[in-house]
Amino acid sequence: MAGEAGPSAPARTLDRALPQIYVDAMKNGLPQKDASDQRKVWTMVMRIAMSAYLRGWTEMQFLAEMTKCEKHKTRQEHLLWLQLRRGSSERAACKALHKAWDIAAINANSVGLRSLEEIRNDAVERAFLWADRLTDGVDWLTDAEAAVMGYVISETERRAMMRVTCPARCVAEFAKLPVMTAYRTLDMLTTKGLLVQESRGRPGKRGNRRAAIYSLADPHEVALFCPGPPGPVPLSDRGT
Repeated sequence: MAGEAGPSAPARTLDRALPQIYVDAMKNGLPQKDASDQRKVWTMVMRIAMSAYLRGWTEMQFLAEMTKCEKHKTRQEHLLWLQLRRGSSERAACKALHKAWDIAAINANSVGLRSLEEIRNDAVERAFLWADRLTDGVDWLTDAEAAVMGYVISETERRAMMRVTCPARCVAEFAKLPVMTAYRTLDMLTTKGLLVQESRGRPGKRGNRRAAIYSLADPHEVALFCPGPPGPVPLSDRGT
Protein backbone atom coordinates (compact mmCIF):
# COMPACT_ATOMS: atom_id res chain seq x y z
CA MET A 1 0.00 0.00 0.00
CA ALA A 2 1.43 3.35 -0.98
CA GLY A 3 2.15 5.72 1.87
CA GLU A 4 2.65 9.44 1.80
CA ALA A 5 4.75 10.62 -1.10
CA GLY A 6 8.09 12.26 -0.42
CA PRO A 7 9.12 15.54 -2.01
CA SER A 8 10.90 13.78 -4.87
CA ALA A 9 8.23 11.12 -5.50
CA PRO A 10 6.51 11.01 -8.90
CA ALA A 11 3.25 12.95 -9.17
CA ARG A 12 1.33 9.74 -9.83
CA THR A 13 2.27 8.26 -6.44
CA LEU A 14 -0.64 8.00 -4.01
CA ASP A 15 0.00 10.65 -1.38
CA ARG A 16 -3.04 10.00 0.79
CA ALA A 17 -2.81 6.61 2.45
CA LEU A 18 -5.97 4.82 3.52
CA PRO A 19 -6.57 4.28 7.24
CA GLN A 20 -4.77 1.17 8.44
CA ILE A 21 -8.06 -0.60 9.18
CA TYR A 22 -8.88 -0.57 5.44
CA VAL A 23 -5.35 -1.56 4.43
CA ASP A 24 -5.63 -4.59 6.72
CA ALA A 25 -9.15 -5.37 5.46
CA MET A 26 -7.95 -5.47 1.85
CA LYS A 27 -4.95 -7.65 2.64
CA ASN A 28 -6.47 -10.01 5.21
CA GLY A 29 -10.16 -9.92 4.21
CA LEU A 30 -13.07 -10.20 6.61
CA PRO A 31 -13.02 -12.66 9.53
CA GLN A 32 -14.19 -16.15 8.61
CA LYS A 33 -17.54 -15.70 10.37
CA ASP A 34 -18.31 -12.68 8.17
CA ALA A 35 -16.64 -13.69 4.93
CA SER A 36 -19.51 -15.97 3.87
CA ASP A 37 -21.94 -13.01 3.95
CA GLN A 38 -21.51 -11.26 0.62
CA ARG A 39 -23.40 -8.22 1.95
CA LYS A 40 -20.70 -7.68 4.57
CA VAL A 41 -17.96 -8.13 1.99
CA TRP A 42 -19.70 -5.61 -0.27
CA THR A 43 -20.11 -3.16 2.61
CA MET A 44 -16.38 -3.25 3.32
CA VAL A 45 -15.56 -2.72 -0.37
CA MET A 46 -17.93 0.26 -0.36
CA ARG A 47 -16.24 1.74 2.72
CA ILE A 48 -12.82 1.40 1.12
CA ALA A 49 -14.08 2.98 -2.11
CA MET A 50 -15.56 5.93 -0.22
CA SER A 51 -12.41 6.42 1.83
CA ALA A 52 -10.24 6.30 -1.30
CA TYR A 53 -12.49 8.74 -3.16
CA LEU A 54 -12.44 11.24 -0.31
CA ARG A 55 -8.64 11.05 -0.25
CA GLY A 56 -8.32 12.01 -3.91
CA TRP A 57 -7.69 8.63 -5.49
CA THR A 58 -8.70 7.92 -9.07
CA GLU A 59 -10.89 4.98 -9.99
CA MET A 60 -7.95 3.25 -11.69
CA GLN A 61 -5.85 3.57 -8.54
CA PHE A 62 -8.67 2.07 -6.49
CA LEU A 63 -9.14 -0.85 -8.91
CA ALA A 64 -5.40 -1.52 -9.12
CA GLU A 65 -4.99 -1.54 -5.34
CA MET A 66 -8.00 -3.81 -4.76
CA THR A 67 -6.88 -6.39 -7.33
CA LYS A 68 -3.09 -6.24 -6.89
CA CYS A 69 -0.91 -9.24 -6.18
CA GLU A 70 1.77 -9.11 -3.49
CA LYS A 71 5.06 -9.89 -5.23
CA HIS A 72 6.72 -12.28 -2.81
CA LYS A 73 7.87 -15.83 -3.42
CA THR A 74 4.32 -16.64 -4.46
CA ARG A 75 1.83 -14.31 -6.09
CA GLN A 76 -0.83 -13.72 -3.48
CA GLU A 77 -3.93 -11.62 -4.18
CA HIS A 78 -5.59 -9.50 -1.52
CA LEU A 79 -7.96 -11.73 0.43
CA LEU A 80 -10.85 -9.24 0.30
CA TRP A 81 -10.68 -9.38 -3.50
CA LEU A 82 -10.84 -13.18 -3.37
CA GLN A 83 -13.83 -12.97 -1.00
CA LEU A 84 -15.61 -10.60 -3.38
CA ARG A 85 -15.01 -13.02 -6.26
CA ARG A 86 -16.30 -16.01 -4.31
CA GLY A 87 -19.31 -17.49 -6.06
CA SER A 88 -19.01 -15.22 -9.11
CA SER A 89 -16.77 -14.64 -12.09
CA GLU A 90 -13.80 -12.27 -12.08
CA ARG A 91 -15.65 -10.12 -14.62
CA ALA A 92 -18.65 -9.80 -12.29
CA ALA A 93 -16.36 -8.91 -9.38
CA CYS A 94 -14.68 -6.20 -11.48
CA LYS A 95 -18.10 -4.78 -12.30
CA ALA A 96 -18.83 -4.73 -8.58
CA LEU A 97 -15.68 -2.67 -7.99
CA HIS A 98 -16.74 -0.17 -10.68
CA LYS A 99 -20.18 0.02 -9.08
CA ALA A 100 -18.69 0.60 -5.63
CA TRP A 101 -16.63 3.48 -7.00
CA ASP A 102 -19.62 5.01 -8.78
CA ILE A 103 -21.73 4.86 -5.61
CA ALA A 104 -18.88 6.35 -3.57
CA ALA A 105 -18.62 9.25 -6.01
CA ILE A 106 -22.39 9.83 -5.97
CA ASN A 107 -22.53 9.75 -2.17
CA ALA A 108 -19.58 12.11 -1.79
CA ASN A 109 -20.84 14.61 -4.35
CA SER A 110 -24.45 14.57 -3.19
CA VAL A 111 -23.67 15.22 0.46
CA GLY A 112 -20.48 17.23 0.08
CA LEU A 113 -16.91 16.17 0.66
CA ARG A 114 -17.15 14.94 4.21
CA SER A 115 -15.54 12.07 6.02
CA LEU A 116 -17.08 8.62 5.82
CA GLU A 117 -17.81 8.78 9.53
CA GLU A 118 -19.76 12.03 9.09
CA ILE A 119 -21.80 10.51 6.27
CA ARG A 120 -22.60 7.43 8.36
CA ASN A 121 -23.59 9.61 11.30
CA ASP A 122 -25.92 11.63 9.05
CA ALA A 123 -27.62 8.43 7.88
CA VAL A 124 -28.18 7.21 11.43
CA GLU A 125 -29.45 10.63 12.52
CA ARG A 126 -31.94 10.71 9.65
CA ALA A 127 -33.15 7.23 10.62
CA PHE A 128 -33.69 8.42 14.20
CA LEU A 129 -35.63 11.48 13.02
CA TRP A 130 -37.91 9.32 10.90
CA ALA A 131 -38.38 6.81 13.72
CA ASP A 132 -39.57 9.64 15.99
CA ARG A 133 -41.81 10.98 13.25
CA LEU A 134 -43.29 7.55 12.67
CA THR A 135 -44.05 7.22 16.38
CA ASP A 136 -45.73 10.64 16.42
CA GLY A 137 -47.99 9.59 13.55
CA VAL A 138 -47.99 13.04 11.93
CA ASP A 139 -48.20 11.58 8.41
CA TRP A 140 -51.36 9.54 9.03
CA LEU A 141 -49.83 6.48 7.38
CA THR A 142 -51.70 3.23 7.01
CA ASP A 143 -50.43 0.24 8.98
CA ALA A 144 -48.81 -1.12 5.82
CA GLU A 145 -47.10 2.18 5.03
CA ALA A 146 -45.82 2.53 8.59
CA ALA A 147 -44.45 -1.02 8.54
CA VAL A 148 -42.64 -0.51 5.22
CA MET A 149 -41.23 2.81 6.42
CA GLY A 150 -40.05 0.92 9.49
CA TYR A 151 -38.02 -1.42 7.27
CA VAL A 152 -36.25 1.41 5.43
CA ILE A 153 -35.60 3.22 8.71
CA SER A 154 -34.14 0.13 10.37
CA GLU A 155 -31.92 -0.68 7.37
CA THR A 156 -30.68 2.91 7.15
CA GLU A 157 -29.73 2.79 10.82
CA ARG A 158 -28.27 -0.72 10.68
CA ARG A 159 -26.11 -0.12 7.63
CA ALA A 160 -25.42 3.57 8.36
CA MET A 161 -25.96 4.39 4.68
CA MET A 162 -28.27 6.93 3.10
CA ARG A 163 -29.17 4.54 0.26
CA VAL A 164 -30.27 1.00 1.11
CA THR A 165 -31.43 -1.92 -0.99
CA CYS A 166 -35.05 -2.91 -0.41
CA PRO A 167 -35.81 -6.38 -1.80
CA ALA A 168 -39.59 -6.71 -1.89
CA ARG A 169 -39.48 -10.11 -0.18
CA CYS A 170 -37.35 -8.81 2.68
CA VAL A 171 -39.62 -5.78 3.08
CA ALA A 172 -42.68 -8.04 3.03
CA GLU A 173 -41.22 -10.37 5.66
CA PHE A 174 -40.31 -7.45 7.94
CA ALA A 175 -43.68 -5.72 7.50
CA LYS A 176 -45.70 -8.98 7.55
CA LEU A 177 -47.30 -8.15 4.20
CA PRO A 178 -47.76 -9.94 0.87
CA VAL A 179 -44.86 -9.27 -1.48
CA MET A 180 -46.94 -7.32 -4.01
CA THR A 181 -48.44 -5.21 -1.23
CA ALA A 182 -44.94 -4.38 0.01
CA TYR A 183 -43.91 -3.46 -3.54
CA ARG A 184 -46.93 -1.20 -4.06
CA THR A 185 -46.45 0.39 -0.64
CA LEU A 186 -42.86 1.33 -1.48
CA ASP A 187 -44.19 2.98 -4.62
CA MET A 188 -46.89 4.83 -2.66
CA LEU A 189 -44.41 6.13 -0.09
CA THR A 190 -42.23 7.36 -2.95
CA THR A 191 -45.22 9.14 -4.50
CA LYS A 192 -45.94 10.80 -1.15
CA GLY A 193 -42.35 11.99 -0.97
CA LEU A 194 -41.33 10.15 2.18
CA LEU A 195 -38.97 7.85 0.27
CA VAL A 196 -36.71 8.53 -2.70
CA GLN A 197 -36.25 5.75 -5.22
CA GLU A 198 -32.57 5.82 -6.15
CA SER A 199 -32.73 2.78 -8.44
CA ARG A 200 -35.71 0.82 -9.75
CA GLY A 201 -33.88 -2.47 -9.55
CA ARG A 202 -33.98 -5.22 -12.13
CA PRO A 203 -36.20 -8.31 -12.22
CA GLY A 204 -34.77 -11.58 -13.39
CA LYS A 205 -33.67 -15.05 -12.40
CA ARG A 206 -31.99 -15.71 -9.09
CA GLY A 207 -28.46 -14.30 -9.13
CA ASN A 208 -29.27 -11.87 -11.92
CA ARG A 209 -32.00 -9.73 -10.39
CA ARG A 210 -31.19 -6.56 -8.51
CA ALA A 211 -33.23 -5.06 -5.68
CA ALA A 212 -34.44 -1.48 -5.83
CA ILE A 213 -32.54 1.10 -3.79
CA TYR A 214 -34.34 3.68 -1.65
CA SER A 215 -33.37 6.47 0.69
CA LEU A 216 -35.26 8.33 3.38
CA ALA A 217 -36.22 11.83 2.27
CA ASP A 218 -35.13 14.76 4.42
CA PRO A 219 -37.94 14.86 7.03
CA HIS A 220 -37.71 18.64 7.18
CA GLU A 221 -38.52 18.90 3.47
CA VAL A 222 -41.61 16.67 3.46
CA ALA A 223 -43.41 18.14 6.45
CA LEU A 224 -46.32 19.38 4.32
CA PHE A 225 -46.41 16.61 1.75
CA CYS A 226 -48.59 14.20 3.70
CA PRO A 227 -51.49 15.99 5.38
CA GLY A 228 -53.73 14.00 7.69
CA PRO A 229 -57.39 13.21 7.14
CA PRO A 230 -59.74 16.19 6.90
CA GLY A 231 -61.16 17.48 10.15
CA PRO A 232 -64.82 18.31 10.83
CA VAL A 233 -66.39 20.82 8.45
CA PRO A 234 -66.99 24.19 10.17
CA LEU A 235 -70.65 25.03 10.75
CA SER A 236 -70.31 28.13 8.58
CA ASP A 237 -69.31 25.94 5.61
CA ARG A 238 -72.07 23.37 5.93
CA GLY A 239 -75.07 23.46 3.69
CA THR A 240 -78.47 24.32 5.09
